[in-house]
Amino acid sequence: MLNNTAASRKPFQSRIKDVPLSVTVAGLVCQEQSAAIEMLDCIWKVGAETVILSLSRPLVDAFIATVQDDLPFPSEPTASLILELALEPLVARLECATQLNLQLLRVGEAATLAPYLELDIVFGAVRGNSRLFLFSPLDGLVPLAFRVLDELIAQLPRKPRGLSRDLPILVAGEIGTLRIPPALLRDARAGDVLLPNMAPFGRGEIILSFGQLWAGADLEGDQLVLRGPFRRRSSSLENAQMTQAVSQLGLTDDLDDIGIMLVFECGRWPIPLGELRRAGDGHIFELGRPIEGPVDILANGQRIGRGDIVRIGETLGIKLRGGLGCND
Repeated sequence: MLNNTAASRKPFQSRIKDVPLSVTVAGLVCQEQSAAIEMLDCIWKVGAETVILSLSRPLVDAFIATVQDDLPFPSEPTASLILELALEPLVARLECATQLNLQLLRVGEAATLAPYLELDIVFGAVRGNSRLFLFSPLDGLVPLAFRVLDELIAQLPRKPRGLSRDLPILVAGEIGTLRIPPALLRDARAGDVLLPNMAPFGRGEIILSFGQLWAGADLEGDQLVLRGPFRRRSSSLENAQMTQAVSQLGLTDDLDDIGIMLVFECGRWPIPLGELRRAGDGHIFELGRPIEGPVDILANGQRIGRGDIVRIGETLGIKLRGGLGCND
């Protein structure tokens, strides 16, 4: 219930005296944190229970200013009476939604401790934090006021979880692939040459990939130039047939009959996620290293060896620097 209440959701929107009000659930705080701005505890009676809403002083001043402007901050009990009057439109909505009576008992210096539900409140040009205290022990009985609040918050749509546009990701450069039986992996030695089934590098092309996305790029000097945007890989017929074959294997079948796909990579380049979204025809990747340098050999996403590009007649191959099956 706590996790559901504190989940990231779209803000609650309202208005007080034609001034826009926005309330966003910022999360659940289990350990006391000092406030950078003076906080005031607003003690509310909600039905038969007591609820404490701690507001930053600028927010309290902004609310009270909608009733009495340019006057000193009042003392009790005037402060609570004026603040409740200022919040009357919001209080009326809450009473209608909860079917509970709300009454502001008093306003005073903040003295409450965690845990609390932290709220981010924007009222016109004023922005501040708020802390909602409903009970002390996390393992205690859940008050009726909290259950009602949870039902109200649950009506707000959840925010979709997005990734930062600055999130760095790695784009891999594939120069070819080869499907071979496991027995060949075990027998491979330094100096052996693997001939890729598909080798776009032989045509001056590189396949750039990130997860299930890929794009073709032309090799121009020390740069890779995209020939179109990144798009999702389609499932090949070969992979579909392999999946079916694996699913039909019995315990006594020879696993060496299953082909393993090797991927030959000439490098990886970090790029912000936002830039990858915008990358299209003509986008340039700087190599930053000789394209003919060491090639990584991967199986199922794991590097199992390294090699060098060699030419055998009209064909390009990968000459192994060592055995396969480890990351040495």
